[in-house]
Amino acid sequence: MVRLAAADIYGLFETERDHAERMTAGVALHDLAIYPQSCQQPDLSRYAPESVLECSDHWSLSLGAGMHAWRGIAVQVVRRNPRAVLVYLAVGRSDHGGFYSAMGFVNAGTPVEYPYLEGPDEGRLWVQPMILEGDALARLTSNVHRLKIESPDNFLTIRFDNSNRLRPAPNRYPLGAGEMPAVSAHV
Repeated sequence: MVRLAAADIYGLFETERDHAERMTAGVALHDLAIYPQSCQQPDLSRYAPESVLECSDHWSLSLGAGMHAWRGIAVQVVRRNPRAVLVYLAVGRSDHGGFYSAMGFVNAGTPVEYPYLEGPDEGRLWVQPMILEGDALARLTSNVHRLKIESPDNFLTIRFDNSNRLRPAPNRYPLGAGEMPAVSAHV
């Protein structure tokens, strides 16, 4: 609870008037100065703690909602101007690594035990640390700056145009036409 209280929680909703119970996807986001990274690995001591963002506790209740939520999360990440972004992806349950790799994240070491979740029968859950930094983070930042968004309330709510795309189109980095519906993401 302390860790989640230290984070900003972002959710994806079909409409701005939806209540928290109608959230279709979301994520917690914190910098390492506010709360330490969830796992001891990877070693990110080369960066000032306030310059590293950890995106944790991803959830999605419908197919594709997590990818749509990432557009809003990416806007929030870029607004904070980090030097690195850290995620921990569940190992063995489903493969989200392809999406994160396409965004520019790379594996940062070997899988580690995640201390904040338990699997079935009190089992341990393992996660793969991935990091976004350097040129890959610069590409994401550039793509986010090209997004067509509206935010009437200082980025508490973000409205997207239907044509926004974060991931680079094959063999190029500029935004391409996407097939994504308009969505709202808000805190």
